[in-house]
Amino acid sequence: MNRNLILIVDDSKSIREKLRSILVDNGFEVIIREEGEGAVQAALEYFPDLILMDYNMPGMDGLAASRMLKKYSQTRAIPIALFTDTEDIKNKVKSFQIGVEDYILKGIDHKELVARISGLLNWKTDRDKIIREKDKLSGLLDNFRDAVAIVNHEGQIMFFNRSAADRFGFVPEVIKAGNLKDVLPECEESREILLAVEERRELEELELEISRCDRQRIYTISIRRVELDYTEDIGAAVIFTDITGEKEAEKLKAEFHSMIAHEMRTPISVILGYANLILEGNAGDVSDMQQEFLQGISGNGEVLRKLVDDFLEVSRLENKFVNLDVASFDMVELIAKTVKGLRLLAENKDLKLEFNPAGESIMMNGDSDKLEHALINIIENAIKYTEEGGVTVECFGTGEGVEVRVSDTGIGMSEEEMETIFRSFERLEKAQKKKIKGTGLGLAIVKEIINAHQGQIRVESRESKGSTFIIDLPSLDEGENSPVEAAETCQASSE
Repeated sequence: MNRNLILIVDDSKSIREKLRSILVDNGFEVIIREEGEGAVQAALEYFPDLILMDYNMPGMDGLAASRMLKKYSQTRAIPIALFTDTEDIKNKVKSFQIGVEDYILKGIDHKELVARISGLLNWKTDRDKIIREKDKLSGLLDNFRDAVAIVNHEGQIMFFNRSAADRFGFVPEVIKAGNLKDVLPECEESREILLAVEERRELEELELEISRCDRQRIYTISIRRVELDYTEDIGAAVIFTDITGEKEAEKLKAEFHSMIAHEMRTPISVILGYANLILEGNAGDVSDMQQEFLQGISGNGEVLRKLVDDFLEVSRLENKFVNLDVASFDMVELIAKTVKGLRLLAENKDLKLEFNPAGESIMMNGDSDKLEHALINIIENAIKYTEEGGVTVECFGTGEGVEVRVSDTGIGMSEEEMETIFRSFERLEKAQKKKIKGTGLGLAIVKEIINAHQGQIRVESRESKGSTFIIDLPSLDEGENSPVEAAETCQASSE
């Protein structure tokens, strides 16, 4: 096992020999120098485990030599204990200010001297181990594409990887004074991130737009709890995943889909117009067979036009191209109007359609037109997938908004189907077997409308036992936009 190497520096031969004897007897290897210049050269040549150096020496004294050793990166980590005849508070403060680890009086008991040297060496061993682990972690994190910043619970940045330095302009020499709040823009999402750090909570993929170093990028930000070195504190690893490319691709895709859908809508409308003109006899007499064919063209053309309209609607909603026209309205009145309009559809299937509000009126703020669209889709869907029994709509005030429940006695869903039912073009396997018509876009539109209102929708269902769709809606402030549109104004402009 290698013995620790101690560099002794003192201009007094008797003190040097006395210290050599004590340390060698206690299992240390020793090298000796008489003055500060020689100490610096020996430290650079031998890299001792600890330096025990006299404070007052002719030429370069112990304080000046220590200052130089703490300046060089090669010797900065070597612990230094300054040895002196008198306990001068000013000299002690100067020593600690430049990074000296200990300040020892020459009259100290031999056992205490050995104990303090051993303590410093144990501290150095623990610190070197932490540094090696940190360097290993740094090497791993530097290979991450994501920007990672390690912060304490006050948001002070303790460590960052190369990607974070490149993206946010971090400089290692000054980062100790940096704080996470200096990186984030002034907005509600940033406050949520800082609060999660302060409360030592984890956070999942919160989307945020940040302008930094003349670049505007969109990130998802996640937070993971981490233990911080040298403290018992729990900090956070803040992970910035750049999704700007994905967002731009989504926007181009949406624009392309919108263009294609618009181009399809025009010829469909023309075909339907001509078919209806012929059916009305404007192009001459129509035989029964021709009328049957034309009605087929008209009916299927309407199905195709609805598909295109639904496709356009879900594309706009998914990509946040729709503003909410927020105003006060009565949710009970809105649902009653929607149910009345769909009652004939239910009666044609011999189904009951009931509305059971918890009160006569529930006032709230939101976009009533878009919410009506969502209610029509979800109630119409319940009627379509129910063969016997009926559909019941319930409405409750929650204090902060409203809860709407749409229950049916229809074909129900499996757990796997419940996980995918709100995706675009997703249809139940049983519905396809029963040849129930649909585009697979109705519930996707419902979900996006509810999301735009900062609400939630979920489903409870059992196969062959029916389904219940539950919508929780908060009351928005009048004039409030959708959450994503609000986020677009949430940008950091500080450099």
